[in-house]
Amino acid sequence: MKKFLTGLFTLILTLCFTSIANACDIEGIYNNYQAVYIPKINRWSTAGMAPGRILLTKKTSIGTGNYSEYYYSNGKLAIALKSNFEFILDEKLYGVDNAGLKYYQITYNKKTKKLKEKQLSEKELQKLFPNAEIVKISQFTNNEITIKKQAFKDKEILLLNDTDKYFHKYTYKPANVQPTDIKGLIKVKHIGTVKFSLFGDKTTMLTIKVRNGAKCICGEKCNCGDNCKCNKKDCKCGEKCNCGDNCKCGKDCKCPKNKCNCAPKCNCKK
Repeated sequence: MKKFLTGLFTLILTLCFTSIANACDIEGIYNNYQAVYIPKINRWSTAGMAPGRILLTKKTSIGTGNYSEYYYSNGKLAIALKSNFEFILDEKLYGVDNAGLKYYQITYNKKTKKLKEKQLSEKELQKLFPNAEIVKISQFTNNEITIKKQAFKDKEILLLNDTDKYFHKYTYKPANVQPTDIKGLIKVKHIGTVKFSLFGDKTTMLTIKVRNGAKCICGEKCNCGDNCKCNKKDCKCGEKCNCGDNCKCGKDCKCPKNKCNCAPKCNCKK
C-alpha cells in the first residue's frame, strides 16, 4: 500500500511539472462544474461560502463548437461565452476558444452586475504562459513554420489565431504533443514535424517543423532566418536593419537603416 501511494504521488508530480507553467494551480471548469465569484475581494474559485458570493454553473451548449454558458443559481443565463474551456489561475477566470485558437479573460462588472469577456492580447498571453513561445497563425508561410528548440530541453508553443481561419475538430500528429485541454498549447520533446489538421487533410494542414538551435536574440549580429521574431526596435538580424517590433527578418536584408520592411523576405523602402 505504501509503495502504491508513493507511486501515485510521483505520478501526480510528474503530470504537474510536465504540463504548462503553474499547471497544478490551474482549476479547469467542465460541464456542470461550478465557478464562484466573490465581489468583495474580486476573486474566482471553484468553491467558497463567503457572503455575497455569486455562484455560476457551467453548461456546454449543443451544436457546432460546443461553447460554454454560465447560469446563476436561479437558472437564469449569466453569460454565453466564445470559449469552450475555462480555467481559474491566480484567482482569475480565463476562457479558451479551442476552435478559434483565441483566449479570453472573464470579469464581473460590479456596477452593471454583469459578466463580460475580453480577448487577451499577445502580451497578456505571454504573461499567462511565460514558458511558451507564442506563434501566430499569420506567421505560417504556405502553411508551414520552423521553430527552434534547445537541445535536451522541451519546447512549449502556444498557437494564437490572428486570422479569420477556424480550427474546429483539428487534431495533432503526433497526438502526445497536446498535454492539456488547451488545444493551442503544445509541448514538443524532440526535433521533428508536428502536423495540425482536420482529419489529416493536407489542404488544411498546418506544419510545424521543430529544429535544434538557439532562439535569435535581437540586437546581436545573427543570421536569423525567415522565422526570427524580434521584440526590440533595433533589430539587427544579419544586416543592420531597424525592423520595428515583432518583425520577421529575412536572411538577405541589406537595406539602409530605417529603410527596411522586414517580412520573410526583406523589401527595401524607397
